[in-house]
Amino acid sequence: MGAINPSKMPKGVTKKRRDDTDFEQYAKGGEVWSKPRPKGLGAPKSLTPAKKSAAKKAAKAAGRPYPNLVDNMRMAKK
Repeated sequence: MGAINPSKMPKGVTKKRRDDTDFEQYAKGGEVWSKPRPKGLGAPKSLTPAKKSAAKKAAKAAGRPYPNLVDNMRMAKK
């Protein structure tokens, strides 16, 4: 990965607080399921049975009955 051109960096809005703890607020990127798939990733691949079971375990640990997109993406990345 290379350095990002400063003109391409997202700009933040400086928020002032009364207790002198100023901060910069940036726009929220949005949820992963509301964005289109990046073109550079190629075709989607299926999860192996081992990765499917790992996604199910992660969902169960989080209190969900079945894995969601984020669980599946996390397991596909490993």
